Amino acid sequence: MKTTKLVVDYDFDFQVLAVISAAKGYKMAWNLNKAFKINLCKEEDICLNFVNDSQLVINSYVYETEYSCFRLLKNKSCEFTNIAKPFLLPELKEYDYIILLSGETEMFDSDMVVEKIKQIPVVEYVKKVDLQSLKSKENLIF
Repeated sequence: MKTTKLVVDYDFDFQVLAVISAAKGYKMAWNLNKAFKINLCKEEDICLNFVNDSQLVINSYVYETEYSCFRLLKNKSCEFTNIAKPFLLPELKEYDYIILLSGETEMFDSDMVVEKIKQIPVVEYVKKVDLQSLKSKENLIF
């Protein structure tokens, strides 16, 4: 019997930043709001269900305009089941937060965002991540 495979090629039209910070999610969102003069709002937690009955629950804060989106995600799951590495991006397990920048690049230029985040007192380290180097980049599509 002949089988057919569905191959999906996703369009990753966003930039990824990784942040190390010991601050709680709400405190990190508050500091980002203050630094960028935006209003990150807590959104319903993102629940990722995998084929092997494992699950991740990720905290999410979002600021959206008509043309752009700034999303703060906690890298470590607040609840997980049957999973050895409870991270949104396991290859970046040393980072506490993931920031996704999408849409109009003038408002959130990644270089400018990195420089502003470095100035936030609760942030220890921030770096731009090459999206093509991530094995689990499909976890960022929701």
